[in-house]
Amino acid sequence: MHQSRVVRGTLARHLAGDFQIVEALDGESAWQTLVLDHDVTCVIAGPDVSRLKGLDLLERLRRSKLKRLKQLPFYFVGSETRIAEILPEAEKLGLDGYILNGTEKAAILERLAPHRATAGEAARGEMPPSIPARSGKGGMGFRDAGLLSRTLLETGIQRMLASPGDTGAILVFEADGYAGLETSFGKAVAARITERFARLVQSKLTGGDIIGHYRPGCFAIATRCHRLDQCAAFASRVARSAASARIVVQGRLVPLSFSAGAASRPEDGGLSGESLLHLALCRLEEARAAGPGQVRVHGPGKPLRSGG
Repeated sequence: MHQSRVVRGTLARHLAGDFQIVEALDGESAWQTLVLDHDVTCVIAGPDVSRLKGLDLLERLRRSKLKRLKQLPFYFVGSETRIAEILPEAEKLGLDGYILNGTEKAAILERLAPHRATAGEAARGEMPPSIPARSGKGGMGFRDAGLLSRTLLETGIQRMLASPGDTGAILVFEADGYAGLETSFGKAVAARITERFARLVQSKLTGGDIIGHYRPGCFAIATRCHRLDQCAAFASRVARSAASARIVVQGRLVPLSFSAGAASRPEDGGLSGESLLHLALCRLEEARAAGPGQVRVHGPGKPLRSGG
């Protein structure tokens, strides 16, 4: 269900070989379909459909007394800007994830693979074994959405540390000699190498953590674990794992190492999310200056200038 015929058509083509597609032209039609059709196992909706907006449909589902509807996986599809606008409210309502416009077919199928429930499971209102039960907190599954863009990463950090009493830490990793990787193999291959490694790191995170791109060759993690000694231990394990990885591209062995910096609230004071990210980046630069594969979790950093 999406207000754009182009988006609907593209999604239908991507999913046709793996899912049976049921289209709805507006929110009310979608609601009626979901009530009547017990074989629907997942909803993909645009935020701005007519008659019943995407957020209103999501809220109606989550308030339903029918377990089948209340637990129905729900994804938004839209532009990065629009998704960022609705994310705080959607998260509270229990959004399962989102798909950005232009996402490749393989990534969409990977994201939706757990929702290939049988018609019998759907009819009984059961969740497939591979899908974790909803916690009741309405939290969004960031890990199911893949690596976040920088915009969504920074939005997630701001939300995680929105209240004065919120605690957490930010770890920033960057591939050492990334410019050399781009020169040797091209920007696309270099990005793919670091992306795959970041996804390996992502698989080690807990449900409340978020991970996203910051710049080419560099990704960041925001976590509720605020102890810098634990952050340092985790970053060191990641660095050792990268150093021992055997990566061959175009018949050539690629030496890969990552440096890291981390900052914590409250261990570094009551910093804002923006300032905490800045401090972690400063410590990353100190680590990189010390040599490949280094980790820094202490140090004053540099003042944050207005505008970042």
